[in-house]
Amino acid sequence: MPHHFTRRLALLAAMAAAVAATAPAWAQAPAAAPPAVVERDGAGQTLQDLYQAALKEGGTLTVYAGGDEVTQGFGIKAGFERNFPGLKINIVVDLSKHHDTRIEEELLRNDLKVDVTQLQTLHDFDDWAARGLLLPYKPIGWDQIPDAYKDPQGRFVGLFMLTFANSYNKTLVTAENAPRDYADFLKPEFKNRIVIAYPHDDDAVLYIFDQIMQKYGIGFIDKLQANGVQWVRGTQTPRDAVEVGKYAVSAGTSGGFVPVESANTRFVLPTSDPFLTWAQTGAIFKDTKRPATARLYVSWLLSLPMQSQPRQFPLRQDVAPLPGFKPISAYNTSPEGFRAFMRDRARVERLKGLFERLIGPVQGISPLKD
Repeated sequence: MPHHFTRRLALLAAMAAAVAATAPAWAQAPAAAPPAVVERDGAGQTLQDLYQAALKEGGTLTVYAGGDEVTQGFGIKAGFERNFPGLKINIVVDLSKHHDTRIEEELLRNDLKVDVTQLQTLHDFDDWAARGLLLPYKPIGWDQIPDAYKDPQGRFVGLFMLTFANSYNKTLVTAENAPRDYADFLKPEFKNRIVIAYPHDDDAVLYIFDQIMQKYGIGFIDKLQANGVQWVRGTQTPRDAVEVGKYAVSAGTSGGFVPVESANTRFVLPTSDPFLTWAQTGAIFKDTKRPATARLYVSWLLSLPMQSQPRQFPLRQDVAPLPGFKPISAYNTSPEGFRAFMRDRARVERLKGLFERLIGPVQGISPLKD
């Protein structure tokens, strides 16, 4: 991969008026409508109660958020500070696999800087909970969150659903010819027009390619390679490349189920192939210096006004799917399967080694540093 590939894409994306509209689902805080009822957390506290307690703490809440572009934290930061004047939040976006090692170093140095974390590395929450590092808390919306996405003791909980599937540029590909199932990426018209994040650089993309191999066999990877794939770092990098027309199609990216008309990118779910959905999970660390602010942040994210306008599958059971979509159970996607995959670290490492052999080593600087 050219050394400055992601930097050039960032410049191109900045000139495209609709790029902001294609930001990942978690990165945009919806305009919160007033709730129909006053919601309370497990201790009977409302958002207003939590807000008043948070004002007494002072300082800045630090959140380590999994992501691959620094801009992905801007929307949530702005929404939180707009809704709760007088409070400050610092959302540090980095790859989840970097955040968990950063947290481990802070713990070893007895210098924990993070208050709340929300990551893709779901196995980390099991480990932190077992070590007694997390603050049990049952936030607002707790009873509406499926059991599969939360710890019974409240030590961690899903904050929002994320889906990775396929994307295409509507000016380069017709809706009828858009790549739905993975075999579609082998079409001759997509030769040298495909961009995908390295599977062995991101466990979520790795899971997708594991599912692909289970259905199509290892030979599919050879055929995909032969059709010309630009492998890049970061899952937003392919979306930006497709948005500006650098490439026509991509797999293993996120996007809104309902398209933004001004954007060139269209996000589509496979017709029959499996795809990835998981609950991005969050937790409050027991040693946080701002427990009230941390509780407020988690409850705010899970409150009905915030959850009632999902860009993908809803997390809360009392929120209906988007128009034209069915409940998640109707699709070939398994958040529980992804959690089991993430917990089997020995298998994950074997797959990383396999894809490095098949594709080659990861090249290029981090998308967070371009």
